[in-house]
Amino acid sequence: MKTNKIVRPMKKFGDLLKDLFHPKDTRHFWVRVKDNANTKEEKDNFIFATIELLNERIQINGQNTKH
Repeated sequence: MKTNKIVRPMKKFGDLLKDLFHPKDTRHFWVRVKDNANTKEEKDNFIFATIELLNERIQINGQNTKH
């Protein structure tokens, strides 16, 4: 039987505020993205740039690096 940890919604919101106002004290980061584009090419370029940003920013701990 698997049990899930119950987290109150206001605690999640408090964690979000702490991450936004104290970015050096957290292991998370935030990306602001546009929700519209003029052309499909512009949309594809934006998605590619966002993926590249995530690839550069996210680090692997080194414990399970088979993949």
